[in-house]
Amino acid sequence: MRDPYLYDDVPILINKLKIKDAELLEKAEADITYLKLYFVDEAVQGKQFDLARLLAIHKHIFGDIYEWAGTIRTIPIIKGERVLGGDTVRYSSPNEIESNCKSVIKELNKNNWSNYGVSETAESLAKYIAKLWQIHPFREGNTRTVITFATQFAETNGFRMDKSLLKDSASYVRDA
Repeated sequence: MRDPYLYDDVPILINKLKIKDAELLEKAEADITYLKLYFVDEAVQGKQFDLARLLAIHKHIFGDIYEWAGTIRTIPIIKGERVLGGDTVRYSSPNEIESNCKSVIKELNKNNWSNYGVSETAESLAKYIAKLWQIHPFREGNTRTVITFATQFAETNGFRMDKSLLKDSASYVRDA
C-alpha cells in the first residue's frame, strides 16, 4: 500500500517546506516544533480535555510543517521501536482511532484527581497517557502531542509538571 503522506520519489513526509532530505526535514521539524511547544500553552487553552483538544495541540505544533497537522491518520502504520528490538507497537487501525481516543480520554476525565496522592496520580496518569500514545492517532508527532496533552491535563487538575525534565529527557520519555 502506497503511503499518501510520503513524496512519490523519496520516502520523506510531504511537507510545506518542500524538503526532500530526511536529515534536513528532521532538523527543520525539531527547530520549528521546539518553538511551537514553547507557546503551546498560550495557543491551546481551556479546561475541556477531549479529542478536539488533542487535534488542536497537534495542529499547533505541526501546522507550519504538514498540511495534515491536526487530523487523524488515514493509514495503518508500523514503526520499529528501539526498546522493542526493532519490533513495533500495535497501534490502532485508522477506523478505530477516533473511538479509541474518545474512550481513553473519557476514562481520564472520569477520575477525581483531587482525591489522589502524588504517587497514585502519577501512576494513573501514566497508564492513561500510555494508552493514548499507543493509539498513535497521527502519522507523525504522537509523542510530542500526547505528552503536551498530558502536561496540560495534569496542570489543569492541580498536578504540577516539571516540563524541563520531559524536554531534557525526550528520548527516555518516548521509550518509556
